[in-house]
Amino acid sequence: MAIALGTFTKQKDGSFSGTLKTLNVVASLIIVPVAKASTNGPDYRVYDGNGQGYEVGAGWSQVAKSSGEAYLSLKLAAPEFGPNWLRARLVKVDAPADGSINYLVLWEPREC
Repeated sequence: MAIALGTFTKQKDGSFSGTLKTLNVVASLIIVPVAKASTNGPDYRVYDGNGQGYEVGAGWSQVAKSSGEAYLSLKLAAPEFGPNWLRARLVKVDAPADGSINYLVLWEPREC
C-alpha cells in the first residue's frame, strides 16, 4: 500500500514545487530538472523550497512497466530520516478544475 507524503505542482520551467509531510517533517521542496552528468546520474535535483538552496535529494525519470505512465523515482535525505534514504515516487494525478497539474509523492514501505 502506497502512502501519500506530499503534493506538488508542475511549473512552466519543468520543475515541481510542493510540500512533503511526515509525522516529524513538513518541508517545502523544489524538484528541478538538471543536465545528466553521467548515464546513471539524476534527471532532477531536490532542494529545500525556502530559498536556501540546500540539496536534499535527487530524482530519476522512470516509466511504469504495467501502465506505461511516467513518474520520478525520488531519493531524499534528512537527519530526521536517520541513516536511511527516503525512497518515493512523484506521480501525476488527475488535473483539477483550475487546469493546474498536480502530483503526489508516494512512499511504499519495504518489508525487512
